[in-house]
Amino acid sequence: MKKPIVFSVISRKSNTGKTTLIEGIIPILKSRGYKVMTIKYSCYDFEADYEGTDSYKHFDAGSQRTVIVGPTKFVTFEKAEEHIDVEKIIDIYNDVDIIITEGFRHINKPTIEVIRECKGTKIYTNHSNLAAIASDVEDIKSNVPVFDLNDYNEICNFIEDYYLTKKIVNFY
Repeated sequence: MKKPIVFSVISRKSNTGKTTLIEGIIPILKSRGYKVMTIKYSCYDFEADYEGTDSYKHFDAGSQRTVIVGPTKFVTFEKAEEHIDVEKIIDIYNDVDIIITEGFRHINKPTIEVIRECKGTKIYTNHSNLAAIASDVEDIKSNVPVFDLNDYNEICNFIEDYYLTKKIVNFY
């Protein structure tokens, strides 16, 4: 099976619109027939299940892996002995066409950096990984395409043409 294309969406600061951008491009990519997966980085510990539920009790009792299955979705909780590397997660899932990561600043994958004028216009991403910029700033100087932050169609066209179908192979 073909490995999925992995694309990272990052920004220098929080609350710049990364999630909104991803929310905007997922339905377009899906409408074009692509299977999309996302991986979100959180610097905080989190609970997706809550105390008192049966699944929480299973996991809390020491189950290595607990899966909750409902009529239209399922979720897996798995204990990790250490911080799991995003590359390991990517290697597990090969049944999708594209994996979009959010917030993994040091991943060695093509990256769309979100830049908002109110948060500062300095580019954070390593030059070799920077694929494009999505921004509300009109005059950013860059050797990669700069898209309007809300132009989801053009951003999807770029991802599709340069990475998914490779219709265009002359990378920047």
